Amino acid sequence: MQNKMKLAGSALLVSVLLLGGCAGLRDDATAGGDSGMKDSPCEECGTQGEIKLKITEEKSYREWNGAAYARMDSGAVVGVLPTLKIVAKRPETCKMCHSFSADALDFDLAHIEDSLFVKAFPKMRRELLLPGMRLPDSDSLYVDTLSVMFLKSTFADGKKLSDMQPWQERDGIEQNLNREVPAGLKNLLNDVAARYELRYISFPVFLEVEMMPDLGKSGGFTWKILWTLWDARYGELVFLTYSEFTAASTSRVAPEKEWSVPFAPRLWKMFSTDLNKLENH
Repeated sequence: MQNKMKLAGSALLVSVLLLGGCAGLRDDATAGGDSGMKDSPCEECGTQGEIKLKITEEKSYREWNGAAYARMDSGAVVGVLPTLKIVAKRPETCKMCHSFSADALDFDLAHIEDSLFVKAFPKMRRELLLPGMRLPDSDSLYVDTLSVMFLKSTFADGKKLSDMQPWQERDGIEQNLNREVPAGLKNLLNDVAARYELRYISFPVFLEVEMMPDLGKSGGFTWKILWTLWDARYGELVFLTYSEFTAASTSRVAPEKEWSVPFAPRLWKMFSTDLNKLENH
């Protein structure tokens, strides 16, 4: 019965995130404007077999707060925000892109996130920070501005949270760091936690995916993401992970869905690592 409830909750999470995709900033970028999204259904996609990808040109960075991680309350409530900013790029002519959009990316990523959260923290209750879910409908305007407020907040190196430069410059680094969170961001985290009775808040800050039909055997894509988990009550970062790579197909099945699958083991690495046995490098 418990497993069935988890699966039902997972399905609800994914479906609501898809419907609530407008909660974050969405940018469906195409070479020829919106017309490119009106392709007829792909006759070559969805063929029998698995989507097989080769990952190259990978960059990564991981940072965790050892003190915050040590006091993780696995039975607490975590508020889940959709991706704050998504950039979905695709060429004007793309046979494998008929289902590709910013909302589809968020839908796909939410499924991965939910599965890993349940696996890592089975007792932690996840609540969607969307009107009609954890949030009352009267908070719609507040939620619409929440993504912007987070993205504009100052964080690492005096840069805005939306700036990926600090993480791209630290390729290959993994470090335990009790980073000072600026007052503005800390207060915002505290306010959201108090307003909705949360302990933690999780959200991908930024996701950029560009579809490349000529890559690999039957197409591919590039992927860039910054994913974060915060102890909102204390106004601290628990951990973040930056992941960037190129995924090229090695099979005849085009990557017209499940774009987040290669990111799953990279995010799980952060969830599952014994930080007591991990040294900075």
